[in-house]
Amino acid sequence: MSKIYEKDHTGQIRSRKSGDYGNERIEHPTTDDIIAYNQKESMAKEMDKVINPVRKQVRAEVLDELWAADKLNKDGYWYIKLSDAIKIIGE
Repeated sequence: MSKIYEKDHTGQIRSRKSGDYGNERIEHPTTDDIIAYNQKESMAKEMDKVINPVRKQVRAEVLDELWAADKLNKDGYWYIKLSDAIKIIGE
């Protein structure tokens, strides 16, 4: 039977067998686990530096394209054809 690992609000990790409530065991991470976790966090931070500015730029460009699409005003609300939106987003 496989183990389930859970982390509580304090960051403590416990393990138990599936369906075996009340018999949790506190897990102590090894040095290798800590190094791997730190490397993963470091990589995530570096990716955020690269991806977030690009993500914002792409969103702005898509919104500009959506606003430039042919629109219909009905009851004070602006609408565009769903097929046009799909073409813009799919490009």
